[in-house]
Amino acid sequence: MEIDTMIHSICANPATYQKYNWTLGDKFKKTAKSELREDEHIRAQGLAQMRDWIAKSSHIKKCRTDALFLLRFLRTKKYSIPQACAMLEKYLTVRQTNPVWFERLDINDPEIEAVIDGGYIVPLLERDDHGRQVILSVAGNLDLTRVSSALLARVHFLVQEVLADDEQSQICGYVHCVDDRELSMKLMGMWSLVDMKKVADCIQNGLPSRINGINLIGLPSTAATLLEFCVSLLSGKLRKGINLFRTVEDFAGKMNRKILPKEYGGTVPMADMIAQFKERCRQKRAQLLALDEMQIELSKVPGHCPDSCRRDLEAGMIGSFRKLEVD
Repeated sequence: MEIDTMIHSICANPATYQKYNWTLGDKFKKTAKSELREDEHIRAQGLAQMRDWIAKSSHIKKCRTDALFLLRFLRTKKYSIPQACAMLEKYLTVRQTNPVWFERLDINDPEIEAVIDGGYIVPLLERDDHGRQVILSVAGNLDLTRVSSALLARVHFLVQEVLADDEQSQICGYVHCVDDRELSMKLMGMWSLVDMKKVADCIQNGLPSRINGINLIGLPSTAATLLEFCVSLLSGKLRKGINLFRTVEDFAGKMNRKILPKEYGGTVPMADMIAQFKERCRQKRAQLLALDEMQIELSKVPGHCPDSCRRDLEAGMIGSFRKLEVD
């Protein structure tokens, strides 16, 4: 897999933009067209309109405007320009208002590296049969004497950012698999209800990611109330994507076993998957740290991002947000 290691400009209104080049095969062109209505024409229009909006948004001071970054939002919102712009505005806002979760996403940070080394979370090396990126999280692989909810959030958002510019994942989406067999009351107690609501809001409204499934394995009965609360915070689409499995065997039986770690019935040991993911983090390290320089003027961000974009539309700031032309 070719990894983008470029440190992208965060100038919100650059003189020129780097030309976009499609690097995936025809198979993914068809998937993008059928699921996202994306083609070369729609993609070019979407990028141009988002860049125009960013350039005219005086409260967005510093922001990436390269195609890989903006396509995160366009593809998540299936080329609804107002919704994509609202999500970008929310993304910049949540990053800036929650620095303890989003800043210094650095694999060289000893605390982050220890959580990764322990096997708490790792993207699998191979995709599932639908081309989706699978991310495995194992609650039992945490040393609860050395972690906090803030640290775990940083680790999760590190994984999110490392994977976010991958175009196949942008198009096909993600599946999150969570081994909860050793989920303890101590771990659950690290998260306040306020933090859970904030995380749910970030995931659904501020983080561009096409989550197509959430598989929970061996969830203990003591967590039933917590699960019910968490599900209540999710959109209908995400709720429908939740699958519960009583055992690892039940879970593995529904997956292509060869992509799973050896510990779950596959062939590649989890330690090897962790090592490869850490190398990917190192290659993108400078790029991830540069994200901390992005800036939005919070005093000019309304509490509800979609309303902000709607006001921009009504004021003519984005022209008429020209409807994307579909041939």
